[in-house]
Amino acid sequence: MRYEAVPTSPEPVANRLPPVPELLPCFQEWLAAQRDETNALALLRALAAESAKVARLSGHEEQLEFNAEDLVQVCWPELVDFDAAKTKVKNAKLEQYLSSRAADREAFFAKRGFEHSLRLRKRSTTGHHRAQWSLEPYALTPSEETVEPQTADDAGHVAWLEPVGPVGSGDATSTSLQIEYAYAAAGTVKPSWVARPLFGSGSFKTKSLRGLLFAGTAVAPMACIALLVATVWLMLFMKRSVTTADLAFFVFAAGIGWFLLEFVRQLWWLLADRIVPAADVLVSWSEPPAQLESFKQGDARIIGLVRYSATCPVCAAAVELRYGAGHERRRLFGCCVEAPQEHVFTFDRVTRRGKVAVR
Repeated sequence: MRYEAVPTSPEPVANRLPPVPELLPCFQEWLAAQRDETNALALLRALAAESAKVARLSGHEEQLEFNAEDLVQVCWPELVDFDAAKTKVKNAKLEQYLSSRAADREAFFAKRGFEHSLRLRKRSTTGHHRAQWSLEPYALTPSEETVEPQTADDAGHVAWLEPVGPVGSGDATSTSLQIEYAYAAAGTVKPSWVARPLFGSGSFKTKSLRGLLFAGTAVAPMACIALLVATVWLMLFMKRSVTTADLAFFVFAAGIGWFLLEFVRQLWWLLADRIVPAADVLVSWSEPPAQLESFKQGDARIIGLVRYSATCPVCAAAVELRYGAGHERRRLFGCCVEAPQEHVFTFDRVTRRGKVAVR
């Protein structure tokens, strides 16, 4: 780990706020109890773990502050570029993750006899200095809050200190709340071994051998549906009593017909709407949910395996594209995986933006 910044956070005021190392074990215990799979949780665990390592150093010469690259390298060592790390931390929305779970976190600390908790702080800087992330103590009752002074060494480059407070309910439910979708292009999403012969590296041209194979996946279900309909129609002319085998055949034919019709409808929606959610069988098990997208590349029509994803601005969980219900069953929405019925956002494939869906 690299520590570029000069120590800036003074020791907590005596008899007012406890030091960060005293609260770190409880904070790490709370993080370990969280069961959601989000980038924010991984980064917060890294921040707490690295803070605990520095706190054990004798003399406290090192500062409990870390920039985006420090945190990302702990979780994803392959990301060595600072700009990529900064984007990763920004998209993870650490503030929203802690703010949306503030009540649970504070109750966790209070249940274990603490009168203080830890919150996230971002120290923004100017010039070539990088913004620093750290944890700071605060009282569970507002009356004991203190304001930390800045040292003279910070005056040259510190712009402001940003303690992260809870997000108000008005912000979380406001229709002006926006979301931005990240786009993983065809070729970066790994297909399953079943879909690899069709997609190859992640896409194919409709006017190609793979395109003919794709067309066959639509023609074959339609032929099967026609065969089932013809079989049922011919059975109507048979002059005999209905048996249990006949009833079982009708139920089986209805189920298979419905499944095949859904498959054909998805292919039609792909051509008409340009994007549909990809079936799980098409995506590698190690990959998050993806989509099938139809787009133009020069004069050729391409069908590729892509991914539109985002981070929920309310709770910092992952956002996936899902179909709506009722009269909007053909419309895609961004749904938070932790609260898919409450944290719902519109989806615009062109602008890659959305806002809170009004229901």
